[in-house]
Amino acid sequence: MLSSNNKNDEHLTNDSFNIPGYIVGRINLCIETFNVIMSSKPDKLQTSIVIVSNNDYFKQIKEKLISGGVSERYIEHDSASKSVESAFNKILIRIKKLTNPPCIYFIGSVWQKDVFNSIVTSKLKDYEVFFEGALDNRPYEIVQQDKLIEEPKKGTAYYKGKITNKAIDILLNYIFPKNKDKTSNNA
Repeated sequence: MLSSNNKNDEHLTNDSFNIPGYIVGRINLCIETFNVIMSSKPDKLQTSIVIVSNNDYFKQIKEKLISGGVSERYIEHDSASKSVESAFNKILIRIKKLTNPPCIYFIGSVWQKDVFNSIVTSKLKDYEVFFEGALDNRPYEIVQQDKLIEEPKKGTAYYKGKITNKAIDILLNYIFPKNKDKTSNNA
């Protein structure tokens, strides 16, 4: 999945496609991931790439994917989703009716990992979902604006995971204290 809703991207374009640089990184990662899937998955004919983007970039993203070796029949467009969560909601509706649920690969910027994790633990925990992160070379302020839009929702599964991790840390610190007295071993 690829997305761009930010109008401050004009300074980072790829000359041949006029696509922001951070989107080009996602496209390249998508092509690499797609090639791995096509060479290793037995159900590759049911594979699809859902491009989540505004209409301004769709044609150019599609052309870049096709020039990278992706057949047009695998490419779909979602211009209605305005966030990672809304895109996943649409995909969840599609895969719930399938008898054999697919693997899902999410391709986004590395900073979207927290958003991805919160959605997967709350809504997609019964599915195989993988995150592939591309570098986002936009200025810090612009990335922070996008982060505010995509702020992760922390449901009960998130807090259960935090409590479990904290309990494991406490147990490990008790079993293997950091400041263990080394002189007691020599006595």
